[in-house]
Amino acid sequence: MSVRTEFGDLIRAMARRDWGAVDQLLDGLEASGWHGGNQVIGAAFAITVNDRFATTHSPTDVARFVAETRAQFPAADSLPTLEMEGLVRAALGEVGLIDNLSPETALQMQIVFLAKLLEERDLSETQLEEFVADVERTAAEYL
Repeated sequence: MSVRTEFGDLIRAMARRDWGAVDQLLDGLEASGWHGGNQVIGAAFAITVNDRFATTHSPTDVARFVAETRAQFPAADSLPTLEMEGLVRAALGEVGLIDNLSPETALQMQIVFLAKLLEERDLSETQLEEFVADVERTAAEYL
């Protein structure tokens, strides 16, 4: 299975809310060292965040979104709130907010946010395949 396919499968499982498959895929990706994962997950995260906040937004809107995400996903409890807000705002153009964020922590945050954002989008199978293809194209630019 190619790296892109593994991450595509992870995105599909998240969008379908198949948390058992998500856990299994995350375990497999962890064991393989996440080669290419930062780019693929980062692309998916950036696309979904920018779609979610396509209209005007404020730091308060981002803080509310982070609070909702933390309440919905217990895995977010161990992640620092202000850095989570900074990561979302960085994806929206305020890049200086994540200068001191480790790549590992950023990846964990992006996965949690991606689960929330994909759930909100409630994509049809056709839309999901289009989204995965868009993510893979975007990620390929950085691989």
